[in-house]
Amino acid sequence: MKTEHFENIDCYRQTVEDYLLEHEAAHCLILGMCSQKDFKKQPYLIAVTQNELILSTAMRTPPHQLILSRSRSEEAIFEIISNLVANNISLPGVIAPKSEAIAFAQMWQSLTGQSYCLKLAQRIYQLETVKIINYAEGELRLATKSDRSLLIEWIRAFEIEAIGEVRTEQQYQDWYDLRLKNKSLYVWQNDIPLSMAGFSGSTPNGIRINAVYTPLEYRKQRYASSCVAALSQTLLDRGNNYCFLFTDLANSTSNRIYQKIGYQPACDFDSYKFEQN
Repeated sequence: MKTEHFENIDCYRQTVEDYLLEHEAAHCLILGMCSQKDFKKQPYLIAVTQNELILSTAMRTPPHQLILSRSRSEEAIFEIISNLVANNISLPGVIAPKSEAIAFAQMWQSLTGQSYCLKLAQRIYQLETVKIINYAEGELRLATKSDRSLLIEWIRAFEIEAIGEVRTEQQYQDWYDLRLKNKSLYVWQNDIPLSMAGFSGSTPNGIRINAVYTPLEYRKQRYASSCVAALSQTLLDRGNNYCFLFTDLANSTSNRIYQKIGYQPACDFDSYKFEQN
């Protein structure tokens, strides 16, 4: 069993992409990160192989948690943890397919003494065809400069509700600047904005829907489902074979809504937080 580090994201992608594409939905986060070029800090990129066969791979862009792939063996996960510890790399947490996530968390605690707790239990969905639904009144449109203050307020509310965390004001401004530049944020509007959804992280065959949020006063009126369905169709029309999205398993409403649109469960995905000693 051998571990290989990568300094270059393109070299890393070329090495692990075929393995990741065996389960594209489960690996849409890592594959999406591989399409980025503008990392603020050097990412941690590692693959574990045996006889040139990929057993597991992981990446991390500081200061975020480690993203771990599906793994062919727990020994390969242990090799990644051992490498992190040997290089004195600390982690705030890990996100991975369900069985890999808990295996990593338990091994990490054993080697570092850091306890862990489940931060978020999620499910990845994959869509190939948008089902016919009863759309709410309104239409999908691209977010503009004039939406900045409102949509930053919405993404802040979304993150508080979903993960209980907030970023700095400058980070939100930077987030919106990037969304405008990439034309990757949309709103459902009927005279006024009612819901939003975005996308990022293109994979070889798909793209990931994210930043889905509807203010409390506009919920249960089909705005979110209309927004996500219309955006999903837009992305399929652009040549994507799939759309992916993550849901909080504790939110039964969103899980039900997405399935009505045509999203099918692909993989359960857990995020663990490591307590700092």
